[in-house]
Amino acid sequence: LLGSYAMYGLFYLSSSNAKSAQVQSEYRSLHPILRMSLSTLIFMDPDLMITSADRKPGDYEKWGMKNNSSSLHYRQSSGYVHAVDLRTHSRSALRNFMVSNYFRWMGFNVMRHGGSTGDHLHVSLMSHDRPGSL
Repeated sequence: LLGSYAMYGLFYLSSSNAKSAQVQSEYRSLHPILRMSLSTLIFMDPDLMITSADRKPGDYEKWGMKNNSSSLHYRQSSGYVHAVDLRTHSRSALRNFMVSNYFRWMGFNVMRHGGSTGDHLHVSLMSHDRPGSL
């Protein structure tokens, strides 16, 4: 049973939890610990929406932002992306607080971003490649 849950959590993301088909296809590029944490949270909060995961350097320029060379949304030396963005829009303050604390209690970095990329929670692993990056 546990093995089935782990396989499901590592390899499957429902389209109802991804902003787009592109985000859904990027799910497997996320670090496995981040994927398992997300799938467990989705089990408890089925309305959770992942808005962004894997990025390329040109994405920031396309959005009218300066290039962020230390972004954990880029693939790291492990081959995995170490950051994900979660939708906060149209979700209660309590729900966003609970999601933030779920990830903090598990040892992830969590920041709430606004601005040109829209309001979202940025969740990332501690990175050996880029210490101090979020």
